[in-house]
Amino acid sequence: MIKIGKCVVVIILLLVLLTGFILYSPRFLLYSSEYRKANAIILILGPDFKARQKEAYKLINEGMADYLIIPAYHKVFKVYDMEMKKYLSRNLYLYKSNQKKVAAPPEYYEDTHLEIVEAQKIMSDYRLNSAIFVSSPYHMRRVQLIAMKVFDTNNNAFYFVPTHYEKAPADFWELSSADWRKVRREYGKILWFFIYFPWSQVNYNNPTC
Repeated sequence: MIKIGKCVVVIILLLVLLTGFILYSPRFLLYSSEYRKANAIILILGPDFKARQKEAYKLINEGMADYLIIPAYHKVFKVYDMEMKKYLSRNLYLYKSNQKKVAAPPEYYEDTHLEIVEAQKIMSDYRLNSAIFVSSPYHMRRVQLIAMKVFDTNNNAFYFVPTHYEKAPADFWELSSADWRKVRREYGKILWFFIYFPWSQVNYNNPTC
């Protein structure tokens, strides 16, 4: 009877912990940081791209960056007088005479991971060492986790700004079924990233990888 009682207590504690994790899970994803002027704004692609783009333009209007990088499209823009005045390159390192075409990464790489790898290569080409990452609110924790793995954090400064133009409740009772799907998807992708990352062979400092 004592053993059965202990098992019941353990099960109850595990259920309490699981429930607490589920209820807190949306809030954990809503990562953001204070920010200051940086070399570049890195705009991450997504289904709600207009909301993300609007936030990036707001930061540009505040004079927060000298470049706008959209790594999914291999695009770099130079900011003049708080406006994007010059489209610089579709993909800089592809045009260097001493570089080969970029090798296709393994299929198991998740899109956000690829975008951040591309951003790292572009920033290296331009010798930039600070950036503001812009994406959706529930996406920011994953962006932050991947960026801290891809970039050399000792020699670079990074800030993380979720778009304010997309609704993303933090309290579990305010989430819709669509919001919960986003939360579940984010945790699934975070888990997948940490599963395959140790076996990743990408050399982030080599543009030909």
